[in-house]
Amino acid sequence: MFITSDQAIEIARKEVERLLVEADPLFAPWSDGTLGRPIIVKDVFKKPSYWIVPILIHQRVAGFVRVLGTGRVAAIGTFYRHPNQIETCPTTVTGIDAAEALRLAKEKIKQELGEAASDPVFVHDGPPGREAWLVEVIKEGRPIRWIFVTAAGTYERPAGTILSETLLK
Repeated sequence: MFITSDQAIEIARKEVERLLVEADPLFAPWSDGTLGRPIIVKDVFKKPSYWIVPILIHQRVAGFVRVLGTGRVAAIGTFYRHPNQIETCPTTVTGIDAAEALRLAKEKIKQELGEAASDPVFVHDGPPGREAWLVEVIKEGRPIRWIFVTAAGTYERPAGTILSETLLK
């Protein structure tokens, strides 16, 4: 059974409490943080895979707890290199929002050839942690290409092709 967003928040809360007890200076700012709304991360075929629970400090996403659908914590992380750099952190745990992802993906879509964009879905492309917005390019009612959009850039490949297949070429 896949856990709910409320369960993901509770698991993340316990993980943050555990971290704060350890008194690691890297995570010290988290004592002033709050847990944000969990974001569901799906696989490239749109099946739910895990949750990312953001750690918010002064309207910035300072870090995250990645909670698998089973309830196990897969990872924790920060978006800063030093605890005094919270102001450099993103405002969303996904790096960019869905609207911006769609705008960037549309730059690669050839409407004159009958291509259209699907709504963005936040996915992991391969292993957990390799996250991006997925925009399917639809032509004649079928997905023909996948465009992956992150804050760092975009990349694409034929729809239905998993990452390991493209790495072998």
